[in-house]
Amino acid sequence: MWWNKAAVAAVLAASLSLAPPPGRAAEVCPARAGQAVRFVDIFDGAPEELATLVPDKARKFSGYWRLGYVYDAGRFVTVRCKYADRTVTDVKLPSKVRQCDYKIDAQKSLKLTCH
Repeated sequence: MWWNKAAVAAVLAASLSLAPPPGRAAEVCPARAGQAVRFVDIFDGAPEELATLVPDKARKFSGYWRLGYVYDAGRFVTVRCKYADRTVTDVKLPSKVRQCDYKIDAQKSLKLTCH
């Protein structure tokens, strides 16, 4: 049974090394081969509730949402990632994030990080 403990320890160590250190930003939208993220929607709660949040600062190529108040009220945030091929992925952020920042590069790919 020693190999089970060793395997579990190795998997745990690998997963911890992939997680961003506390206080550092993590990219939210899952990578999809050959498909860039083009747009995101941020929801206070589940998308079905239609509570879309407007960015606190929105520029042409960057901006951010301050989100701490959502968690302080006992709710959660959901990010809807919209890809170039028009597929959509919803990502629930159950753990408190203070802010989500977006940047759009020259190829019009959007990167969303939350911290």
